[in-house]
Amino acid sequence: MNNQLLRPQIPPLLRDENNLDIVRYYLSFAVLFAHFAELTGTTNFFPTSSYTAVGGFFMLSGFLVFYSYLRSKSLKQYFLRRARRILPPYMAIVLLCAVVGAFVTNMSAGDYFTSSQFWQYLGANLTFANFLQPALPGVFTGQVYEAVNGSLWTMKIEVLLYLSIPISAWLLSRYNKAWTLVVIYVLSYIYKVYMGHLYIESGDMMYRIMQRQVGGQLLFFYSGVALLLYFDYFQRNVKWLFPIALVLAVASKYVDWFDAIEPLCMAIVIIGFAYNCRWFVWMRKYDNIAYDIYLFHFPIIQLVVYWGLPEVNIYLAFAVVVGMTIALSLVSWYLIERPIMKRKN
Repeated sequence: MNNQLLRPQIPPLLRDENNLDIVRYYLSFAVLFAHFAELTGTTNFFPTSSYTAVGGFFMLSGFLVFYSYLRSKSLKQYFLRRARRILPPYMAIVLLCAVVGAFVTNMSAGDYFTSSQFWQYLGANLTFANFLQPALPGVFTGQVYEAVNGSLWTMKIEVLLYLSIPISAWLLSRYNKAWTLVVIYVLSYIYKVYMGHLYIESGDMMYRIMQRQVGGQLLFFYSGVALLLYFDYFQRNVKWLFPIALVLAVASKYVDWFDAIEPLCMAIVIIGFAYNCRWFVWMRKYDNIAYDIYLFHFPIIQLVVYWGLPEVNIYLAFAVVVGMTIALSLVSWYLIERPIMKRKN
């Protein structure tokens, strides 16, 4: 891979001293709050929506994963790094839900494990196609959503975005970087607007779903890539770029056509905060479980609703969700992910 034309000059010290950990936690809990409110029928008082949080995650992926690609010596090393990072906890939560489902299903254990729906769930979810079978047989029936883990829909998009990097890197090294990024951004926005138009015209929810798929998420992902590739310019001008982007990001919530620049503005705000503020640098000393929180919280909320805790006390239910999510995330990190990440082979 010829990455010299793309490799950004980011000082090693700057890569270490940043606030990315608190950003990841903030985005994870934004999604948790939104799902808790949706699944329990309560009000979401978190200041950031789940839509914005998911976009923020894709933006961070663009910034960090593209850099990982540039640092990789081969495509094999790049893909192995990505697999080692995302697959262990992902596979763990899919399999764990399949096992735990046997204890909350309204079917007998024999019927549950021999149900075609059970095996379809495993096949679909283990291959990132959870949209094909998001539910387990007899599990969470009658609840707001029967889907076991509504957070997993983003994972197939994440994988597709990873696959897009070698292609975009080739284009960026062959053609003008700025114009290539602009073309990707504009095409993604056109796709998003067109799918939204089809949804409004037809009322078919499929277009709404398609709007949120990989074509519409390239906006966020390659906004992160853009800031990485122009990091030096960004840092030199962050004092005026940051406040302008912050104002425009807030305005995009009230002015419809501002949504065209929202992803780029979000990228400037997040990366600007992460690399120009030292408030939460101390968190870099500790392991980060934000990814696990994102993966594990939804089925835990479903379980808490199944147990009826929100009807007893909504605050108790929320505390149980947060406690169980953090506990399971720590177990996953220390028993599964950390040992795998530390292995050299």
